[in-house]
Order: sequence, then C-alpha cells, then structure tokens
Amino acid sequence: MTAAPAWAGHKATPTSAPKAKVVKQVVVTPPPPPPPKVHTVQPGDSLSIIAGEEQLESWRPLWNANAELTDPDLIYAGQQLVVPDGATTDRPLPATVPEPVVTQTVVRRAVPANYAPGAGGILERIRMRESGGNYATNTGNGYYGAYQFNLGTWRGVGGTGLPSDATPAEQDMRAQMLYDRRGCSPWPNTCY
Repeated sequence: MTAAPAWAGHKATPTSAPKAKVVKQVVVTPPPPPPPKVHTVQPGDSLSIIAGEEQLESWRPLWNANAELTDPDLIYAGQQLVVPDGATTDRPLPATVPEPVVTQTVVRRAVPANYAPGAGGILERIRMRESGGNYATNTGNGYYGAYQFNLGTWRGVGGTGLPSDATPAEQDMRAQMLYDRRGCSPWPNTCY
C-alpha cells in the first residue's frame, strides 16, 4: 500500500478549544436606608410635647435616640432631635432627674426646657411672664422689677434697695443667683 500523498503546502488546521461563556454577575446593592426623621425644637417645646406631635408613646424614645442630650428637661429652640421610628433601648437618666412615676401612664411633667440658662434663656421666659420684660416694674404689691422679687428674696441674693431701681444687669445677675440656688421654685407659675 502506498502512503497517502502529502499535499504540498498543506498545513494541519489547528482546532481551538471551545470558548468559555463569560457570565457577568450583577451585584444588587440595596438602597441606603432613608435618613432619620429630625424634629427642629421650637420655642415652648419639651420632649413630652414633641413625643405627642410625633405620635410616640412617651418622651423616653426621644431621650434614648438623642445621646447628645444631657438632661431630658433641657432642650433648646433650634436644636435638631432624631425622632426614632422603632423601639429604642432605655438609657439612664442623670442623677438629678428623678425616674418617672408610672401608674397606667407616665405622669412626669417635662419642663418646657427650650430655654438656656442665663439672662437670654430661662430668665427671659421668667422676665417676660412676670413683668412683660419691664425691669422698672413696681406695682405696689410687694414684688419689684423684671423678676418680681420680694425684698427678703432680693436681699437674700445680695441685693440692696428696691429691685425695680437696680440696673437690668444686676437684676439678671441676682435672678441667675436665685435660679442657681432654687431652680424654678421662686417662680412656680411662670418658670414652667
């Protein structure tokens, strides 16, 4: 038998391996969670009032969700508070704040704490409610000046003469001294 003739110039055709299919993986990234709801504190707000407006069961979730708060009775106009949309973990109250009394509902009254300490904050609130902001008020009822000091209380914080004759700066200073010592008790109907 004769061998098959070799074809001149004929080269063997290489066979290629089948190409692998490229499968593209699509990674689905869930959308980011919506930003938390934020409440801007308005004059006259308290955690209790905000909780009612935001339909929360009490002021406590607001306290829990806003770690920057150091006292649940001290919030300020313009402050931004996160409004939780679910359960929160209770965080402790400061030692100066008593735990709420609980019966069927929380009966703790939150102070409308949107006023900062000092002449431009809580003292402004007291001044406006006691005398309309008039430092020279002397109505003849035994109470004098913007904060309606009686003479015994005025002297107890170092004042001399009539409070209504003192400068606004002195009345503010003496009112701050009294507030630092006794809180709202000298003004129970106007401080809260």
